[in-house]
Amino acid sequence: MIPKPVIALAVFLLLLADESFAGACETGVATGVDPPAVTRLRSYAWTFHAPTRMALAGESSLYVTDPERHRVVARDPAGRIVDSRRLDGRPVSIAVDAEERIYVGNGDLGRVRVYSRNWDSLFDLGIGAGEFEFPAAIAVAPSGQVYVVDSKTHTVRVFRADGSAEFEFGGPGDGDGLFSFPAGIFVDSVAGEVYVVDQLNFRVQVFDLQGGYLRCIGGTASSGFFGIKKRPLNQPQGVWVDGAGRVLVSDAADGRVKVFDRNGNGLATIGEFGAQSGGLRIPMDLAVDASNRLFVASANNARLEVFGLDDYQDPESVSPGVLRVEPGVLDRDAPVGEVEIALELPDYRIDAILAETLTLNGLAPSSTEVGDADRDLQPELVARFDAAVLLQTLPHKGEGRLAAAALLDNGFSVEAEAAIEVLSRVTDADGDGVDDAFDRCPDSEAGTPIDTNGCSLAQLCPCDGRGGEAWRNRGHYLVCVIRGALRIGRHNQLAPGEIRGLLPAATKSACGGRGQRHTRWKRRHR
Repeated sequence: MIPKPVIALAVFLLLLADESFAGACETGVATGVDPPAVTRLRSYAWTFHAPTRMALAGESSLYVTDPERHRVVARDPAGRIVDSRRLDGRPVSIAVDAEERIYVGNGDLGRVRVYSRNWDSLFDLGIGAGEFEFPAAIAVAPSGQVYVVDSKTHTVRVFRADGSAEFEFGGPGDGDGLFSFPAGIFVDSVAGEVYVVDQLNFRVQVFDLQGGYLRCIGGTASSGFFGIKKRPLNQPQGVWVDGAGRVLVSDAADGRVKVFDRNGNGLATIGEFGAQSGGLRIPMDLAVDASNRLFVASANNARLEVFGLDDYQDPESVSPGVLRVEPGVLDRDAPVGEVEIALELPDYRIDAILAETLTLNGLAPSSTEVGDADRDLQPELVARFDAAVLLQTLPHKGEGRLAAAALLDNGFSVEAEAAIEVLSRVTDADGDGVDDAFDRCPDSEAGTPIDTNGCSLAQLCPCDGRGGEAWRNRGHYLVCVIRGALRIGRHNQLAPGEIRGLLPAATKSACGGRGQRHTRWKRRHR
């Protein structure tokens, strides 16, 4: 989400536009590229508060930041959520490089941290916290150079692949190469150019890879009702250049994606403002994957909208549903009898869901029926689950995740998620979410993933052996690690990527090796 001062300033400038703003950008010769043929595909709601920035990785896996929920969510090309990672602060911006390292810009801490694909923390750009005032967007060039938009300093900062600073360009102003609260960024590897959204100068500026100014798209002229009619762009936020050479810009004020050729000639618009399915309210960012599908982060609709461009391919095999839960809070000390869910499937008939395959956190319902729980005239599959049993799949206290899954009659599967709050007044000295009366590992570190007994992976499989006995061999130790990670994953309802993220430190260690066993033998036989 844009910081509130930036939103207020943007609205103020829209109402007072005059000749003091940057002039309209000159358009060049039309490149001859055709407008896109657009097919609306679907919406991804999940449990977003306001999806903000996106990045593609590998074979079109899509990463999305949700700053207000402190999360990064990842979907695979089939539409399945494969990761949901909670991070400190507000993860605003994101990029993924060719090695699938993940760059996350933190709006609270003013840093960009680099993670491995398994979310091991690798290093920070520059000095880390405080390096940036507001890292609004990130892009990585094929050379490995990392471009970071620092919105509040009106600059683009460039770093080497090892995180050291290289150069910067821009500065406050409305002239060529200057910015007013820059927002999105895209590196066009085909043309060797960098596109930077110059938000409050109402344009997109284009630079070479060294930061040399080339041209711009949009801008504003000197007249018109509130200045709006003269602007090709009213509040640009995200930018992308697709495989056909078209420049797509999300316009937050207009609720549309606007399409230009590389020389700034207008071609088309995609979508329209509105809360309806397919509508865009404050579209913050966009991305086009290898299947030629356009994803748009509609922040104020709390969802992603998906469109097919031209001769797109659609590898979707998991249909995203919308899940509502009643009650939204469970108290372990006074549990209700049942939890009711309502599963809605936009763009599909509700009877396409095979009700007998429905599960919630892996549990079967006690009953199902078709109804309209939210009275929006859209039918839903309503199901009820035993609250006491469901609580066993949730954290002891705090926010939990409910994951519904079912099969469709066309062979697709449907997945939907929702958050639920768990209350508890029991004691928990180590803060791991397990009541002290049941905690077998009372000294586990708060925030470390644990199993139902309150034990972390390091406590389940200590390096020097278990139960007073050394590991027979390295395989014996690794079997414990894998089984422990699966136990922890089931208890915390972790995605597969999160479960894999528990393993690297253990598997890279020497635990269970010959040298360690020899040392253990000597200790026991002194």
